[in-house]
Amino acid sequence: MLKDEMKLLAQMAAKYLLEIENGSEPSLENENEQKARISTECFRIKKSWTDLLFSPVKDHVMRRYIGFQQQIILETADSLYKQIESSKKTSAQEIYPLLKVPDFLLECLLGLKDFQLQYFTNYIDDGGKLPDAAISTVRKRMTEAAEKVSATLQNVELDVKLRACICDYLGDIIMMQPDSLLNYRSAEYLISFTETIAVTTDFTDNRDLTQIVTEALFYMNFNHHNFFQWYQETIEVRKLSLRPQDQLPMLMKQLLVLKSMPVMTSMSFDPKVQPINSQLESWLGEYIKHETVHLEMSEIELPDKIELKLTVAQLALLIRLLYEEDVFAMKNIAALLRFFSNHFMSKKQEHISYGSMNKLYYSGDQFTGYAVRELLLKMVAKVNKMFFPT
Repeated sequence: MLKDEMKLLAQMAAKYLLEIENGSEPSLENENEQKARISTECFRIKKSWTDLLFSPVKDHVMRRYIGFQQQIILETADSLYKQIESSKKTSAQEIYPLLKVPDFLLECLLGLKDFQLQYFTNYIDDGGKLPDAAISTVRKRMTEAAEKVSATLQNVELDVKLRACICDYLGDIIMMQPDSLLNYRSAEYLISFTETIAVTTDFTDNRDLTQIVTEALFYMNFNHHNFFQWYQETIEVRKLSLRPQDQLPMLMKQLLVLKSMPVMTSMSFDPKVQPINSQLESWLGEYIKHETVHLEMSEIELPDKIELKLTVAQLALLIRLLYEEDVFAMKNIAALLRFFSNHFMSKKQEHISYGSMNKLYYSGDQFTGYAVRELLLKMVAKVNKMFFPT
């Protein structure tokens, strides 16, 4: 069975833990024998794993298998580490010889962890916790890398707000609490991030460094909220610096740039958040829609009053019919009549007075009623044709 690869090492770890508790001291010969046995078993495990890379095993099976092995390594290593550290703190130095073989096994387990990370990156659970024994070393490496890049960024010509955005992320790593848990993804992402930024800031050509760093952050899928916000602000500032007629074309061009920007979606600052390009494309697409509607509305010159092909009497009767059928939520007829007299004009009168509208509202004649009835009948006929054809 594939899942039994770590079984022997787990049994050996349980045996050593029991020996530590009982205080039984191994001979030097037995110690060397045990170390050789552990080394042989680790070599066998690595060979079994490597053979799988060239086997027809499907990816989903491989991912489940490697994840299972990863979990066994974590549980076994954490149990050993906890017991070893506890024994060193509470016992005299005489017990240290008892810890040589467990220490060696722990070292080998961490070696298996590194082997998985090197050759099975696509299959490990990157959200899995790192073994406790590895955390201090990994955190030290992360902190040193973050400090080095932070110092470098202070001496390059980079957009001030973009520098602050990157340094905020690195600062969180530097100030990380000693007891904070680490998973594979956050550790590997930080190392890749700092290596990429270091290489990028050393690179010199005719382009602005801010542009080069921005492209690098996109490639690393740095979907950090601060970077998203910085990019938005940059687009808006650039837009305001242009003439009105040049603003929309700039936004359209920027959307094309976003769509063509290479992004490594297999990695990210935060896997729970959309890739940075998807977030910004969605935002910029909505921004362009808003700007397009705004531009179209600004080009339409609405008249002060809208002309109707109705007489004042016909308009007044039509308003009365709508009012009495409760079409208007407002119940103040005077306010309604003022609104229509202020915003509409009839086919004969450019200016409709409120007094005239109010008088005709209550005193329409039969000729007016006939004209309005014909209009309503035409509307009913059109509704029938549209929705109730015979």
